[in-house]
Amino acid sequence: MPKFDLGAAWDDSMVLLKSHIALTSTVAAVFLFLPTLAVSWFGPVPIEPADTATFEQIMTAARTSAMQAAPYQVLVSVIAAIGGVGILRLWLSRTGTSVGDALVFALKMVPTMIAIQLILGVGLGLGAVLLIMPGIAAGGGAISVLLLFVGGIALVAILLYLWGRLAVISPALTDKTLYNPIAAIQTSWQLTRGNGWRICLFLFLVTLVVLIVAIMLGGVVAIVAGTGEGVGRILTGLVEASVAAVSGLVTTAIVAATYRQLASGDGKDIFS
Repeated sequence: MPKFDLGAAWDDSMVLLKSHIALTSTVAAVFLFLPTLAVSWFGPVPIEPADTATFEQIMTAARTSAMQAAPYQVLVSVIAAIGGVGILRLWLSRTGTSVGDALVFALKMVPTMIAIQLILGVGLGLGAVLLIMPGIAAGGGAISVLLLFVGGIALVAILLYLWGRLAVISPALTDKTLYNPIAAIQTSWQLTRGNGWRICLFLFLVTLVVLIVAIMLGGVVAIVAGTGEGVGRILTGLVEASVAAVSGLVTTAIVAATYRQLASGDGKDIFS
């Protein structure tokens, strides 16, 4: 397999972002911006433990907040996935397609996307158990801590590698109309052979930049308006939704550009 070119992929992602800009921006606004904004404004408010709370009370509050937010986050993720596949359909279609047709296609792909997430989730869960269990089974002490540390490092490394190897599942199933989740996973695995770490680095660098920008904007809003109810929550929601929309659109362009390059060898002779 040819080596993945990060620079070429970035340039191509910028080209994709400029194409169909009005249509893709509208889809991103509806499927990425608005759902995140709605949850930020009207969803459950995270529980803030008292200043004198113990560690156990803090963890209990965090678990409760996570459980309350989980259904909303799942719904937002599904809606975002529909929007993402719709945008990919607009970008990767060789014959051209309308927004309506792209979104109908994305809706048809929802069962496949859910199945892919379940397969990967179960697989990663089992892998995590296998890596962590030796440390737990050791029963405490220095050996147990060492085994848990090694298992944790191994798990992080595997997750990062899989991030790169499975990065083009969505563009692959979109371009090839793969309703079979296993076929979509296999296609991504084949296309990214020999480039897993390079693709992971590419995605990591972009994610890091997005994270830094989000933290900076969130910090500015917290200083200006606070994080409580009222203006603070309104502004925080707008920032979160804007970051979600922009980062989602950029990430979609990046995985699409990565797929274009890997599927064609140089990314210049297809999907034009």
